Order: sequence, then C-alpha cells, then structure tokens
Amino acid sequence: MINHKTRDAHERVTVEPNQSVEITVTWSGPYRREEVIAQFIDEGAPPNYDGEDYGLYQIYGRHILSGADTLLYVGKATEQTFSRRFRQHNEWLTREEEISIYLGRLYDPQRHSIGDRWMSWVSDVTLVECLLIYKYSPNYNSVSVSDPPSLQKYSSVSIVHAGNQHKLASRDSAPADW
Repeated sequence: MINHKTRDAHERVTVEPNQSVEITVTWSGPYRREEVIAQFIDEGAPPNYDGEDYGLYQIYGRHILSGADTLLYVGKATEQTFSRRFRQHNEWLTREEEISIYLGRLYDPQRHSIGDRWMSWVSDVTLVECLLIYKYSPNYNSVSVSDPPSLQKYSSVSIVHAGNQHKLASRDSAPADW
C-alpha cells in the first residue's frame, strides 16, 4: 500500500459540503523506536515524493498514572518520513519505558492525488490525527485535546482502522463518539 500515487486530475472526486466521509487507516506494528528510525525511510522520488513511509503513528509506553501499554502520543508524518519524524521524538523517547509504535497509512485514489499537490491527503491525515487525539486524549498530546476538532467540510467522519490498530476501536465516528 502506498500513500500517494499519481493519477489524472479528471479522476478527482469532489466532496459536497455537509457530506459524510469514511477514511480507512491501515495500521502496522508494533515497532521499536530504533526500527522506525532505521527502516521507514521511503520518501519516494522528487517531485512527487510518493513513498510509503508517511502517515499517522501511535506511541504506547508506561505512564506513571495509567501503567504499562498506555497510549502516550498520536502524531503525523506528512512532510517528512516516519524515520525523520521519530528522530525529532528521539530525545524524549529514549527516556520512556516499554515503548511500542504503530504506523498508520492511508491512501484513497478517489480522493488523493498529485493534482492538488497531495493537499487532500494531508488534509485527511490531519483530520484523522485531530479526531484521534480528541477521542483518545493521549497523555503527551496537548493540542486538539480540549475542544472538539473541526470536521472541515463534513457533517460526519468515520475512521475505519484496518490492520493492527492495537488499542484503538475498529471504527471511530465523529461527532457520534463525542
């Protein structure tokens, strides 16, 4: 599965305002921090940068109040690979115990294309990240936790979690789950 793929601009599907949308995220893991940094480096070739190693991630670890295997952080890697993003987390992750990481990829050829410079893909990744942070309130996320996130132009958003989503529900729905 790849996150980006070139297609003709006329294939693009337009979304009407107040429409519902379903976004599927395929999760893999668990991975160790060192694995993510060393292995998830496929950024694709310029100018399209259509590599596989972009998307969402969950970080689990031990938390002083919640114990082991607690969702600590949800994030995204949209303008850099998972490897580059995790290099930025490296300092605090080296101080954490029992870390496991799950990577989530999404790509819908009906919605995402080079035609808009992948902006629809970035928008979907950002939307899913905000919805997951709001619903699950990971201990180390500080943005998108307190106020319901904007659903952008949609009346409702369904997130289908495929693969190994670990502790996430198999489906999340906004605003129904709030």
